[in-house]
Amino acid sequence: MSASPSPQRGVVLVADDDPVMRLLMLEMLQQVGLDGIEAEDGRLALQLARERRPDLILMDVEMPHLDGFAACRAIRRGDGPGASVPIVMVTGGDDIEAVTSAYEAGATDFVSKPINWPILGHRVLYVLRASDAIARLRIADAQNRAVLAAIPDTFFRMNRDGFYLDYEPGRGFPSRERDGAVPFTSERCVGRHITEVLPREIAARVMEQLSEVLRTQQIRSLEYELLRFGAAQHFEARLVATSPSEVLGLVRDISERKRSEEQIRRLAYCDSLTGIPNRQAFLETLERELQRSKVGNKKFAVLFMDLDAFKRINDTLGHNVGDHLLKIVSERLRETIRPSDLVSRSEALPDEAGTIEPATSATNLARLGGDEFTILIPDLERVEHALNVAHRVKEAMRRPFLIDGNEIFVTASIGISLFPEDGDDCNSLLKFADTAMYHAKNCGKNNAKLYSSSLTMQIMSHVKLEVGLRKALQNDELYLLYQPQLDVRSLEIVGVEALVRWRHPERGIISPTEFIPLAEETGLIVPIGEWVLRTACDQARAWQRALHRSVRMAVNLSAKQFKDENLSQIVLSALDETGLDPKLLELELTEGTLMDDAKATLATLEQLRRIGVHLSIDDFGTGYSSMNYLKRFDVRALKIDRSFICGLPQDSENAAITRAIIAMAHGLKMAVVAEGVETDEQLILLEQYGCDLVQGYFLGHPSSADVITDMLGRLPMMLPAP
Repeated sequence: MSASPSPQRGVVLVADDDPVMRLLMLEMLQQVGLDGIEAEDGRLALQLARERRPDLILMDVEMPHLDGFAACRAIRRGDGPGASVPIVMVTGGDDIEAVTSAYEAGATDFVSKPINWPILGHRVLYVLRASDAIARLRIADAQNRAVLAAIPDTFFRMNRDGFYLDYEPGRGFPSRERDGAVPFTSERCVGRHITEVLPREIAARVMEQLSEVLRTQQIRSLEYELLRFGAAQHFEARLVATSPSEVLGLVRDISERKRSEEQIRRLAYCDSLTGIPNRQAFLETLERELQRSKVGNKKFAVLFMDLDAFKRINDTLGHNVGDHLLKIVSERLRETIRPSDLVSRSEALPDEAGTIEPATSATNLARLGGDEFTILIPDLERVEHALNVAHRVKEAMRRPFLIDGNEIFVTASIGISLFPEDGDDCNSLLKFADTAMYHAKNCGKNNAKLYSSSLTMQIMSHVKLEVGLRKALQNDELYLLYQPQLDVRSLEIVGVEALVRWRHPERGIISPTEFIPLAEETGLIVPIGEWVLRTACDQARAWQRALHRSVRMAVNLSAKQFKDENLSQIVLSALDETGLDPKLLELELTEGTLMDDAKATLATLEQLRRIGVHLSIDDFGTGYSSMNYLKRFDVRALKIDRSFICGLPQDSENAAITRAIIAMAHGLKMAVVAEGVETDEQLILLEQYGCDLVQGYFLGHPSSADVITDMLGRLPMMLPAP
């Protein structure tokens, strides 16, 4: 007998009343590298098994005090080590009754006398290895079950025919029947076909994915919805092949994720004030209706409604009353527009409670912003139908609105554009409806007008202005003014914002609010913006040389400039030509520009950051920034829009918004610039809120370079007496 000794010697208990037999067994164990302890009867064997916890027991059947079968049964009782220790019974015979008795007593194996000693040694080693493997399997199984019990996902195995082979419900899945619904359990699923467990439509989808998994050996997933326990539950199932004919499935309850996604969708597509769809939702609805109408050769109308003299209500009664009025207006519009006016295939939005409203009131009515509302009328058969809807809306707005016990009277002007007569794209239809609305206002308000060729005079005026704007650069009609930006605490001028102005040879000074939108529309904003950038950089460098101090120059970038593929090269060229340090140039972008195409925005911002210029978000709070992307944009500063500053300190809501923006920006390690500061009280309040920089008429009007040069010589800034 020979065998390689184990790295760690095992201990074997030899229980036999024959001392010669015990001696031979101990010698055999020594030969195979094992240690032995001996017991001369069953009672001592039981005692040693409990005290010494041997790795294996060789147990003779016929012993005094306690025979081998009784001792084996006693050792096996309980959950201690004896429950799993290998026990090899040594019997005097090999009849079926002896073998059966040995196994019934809990024996692992048995050997018959006379003993073949070389074979017994190897048999003992084999039983020990098998016992060790079983122990490891038990540990692995316990670990696996602990992991499965700790996670909320359900696991199952299924064969290619769709029968469940195994099913382990997750921690988050109900285990008892509730509200009349039977839970998914191992007992209910194992051995059954998937069509007996899940609805046939869902089962068919699972089987389709299962076939693909087995064919491609790639992971597949699908989502489905079940009505469970009185509510809709959403699940995601992922399938992976474990053999040519079996798959392993993981099922996760994604109901909470779906609810979160729906909430995010509501925030993105619902107007926060009125609860009806916002501009983005309406534009997407309009685009879908446009494509549907093109395919089906249908007509539709876009109604653009604006409340007359709404600004007067805000100015006289306050923004709270104005907001309340807008809420009631949206409710009245819902009630006024009949379902037959708005039959559409558009997808509905859920209301506050999560229920789905009909498309008639959910997607075809929207608030674009301020007091502007739009209505989409699909499947238009006659123009008169759109005019009738506009008339009903007009009459509904004329009825008094009761707010805080006061009657408020407003009227509405409505513009109407038609597809395909007035345009075949969303922007044109919305623009023409807007143009028709302004025409309705010019005709005395409380009016509804169709867009038509009669409005071409206004368009021609724009064309004439466009021609003049194209010549403005060539004729040096454009010039820059600079508005100082001050540090709130030191009142030192730390930067200026460059503002472009146009001196028309015939009309004189033309307001930027008139020519900047035209420049955006025609694309002239790109060459104008490039000229502004170069001129501003040159002026900042001139101040640096003359005053021996650095002043940050802020330059606005339009959406078209930002999307220009040559933007980085234009900025580099301006910096190289003027010699200005990139750190002294700050490019301002609006929220809408940044969020228009977030992926492309990140790429462009990265190019600008490599140049070394600073970036800021202008008019913050008026757009629709995504907090997720705002963190990734890595901008230096946020500029709070002047609309939030003008009401301070009296307007508590604007004060709360301003304070929140400052706190959020500082949390993201951004500086904050407040625009439109016009009073000493506003400056003091902004300092209390922790605002970093301010600009506005109270601190300095947009001025020429010479005036700014004089201001830069006075440190700190001397403010006028309140």
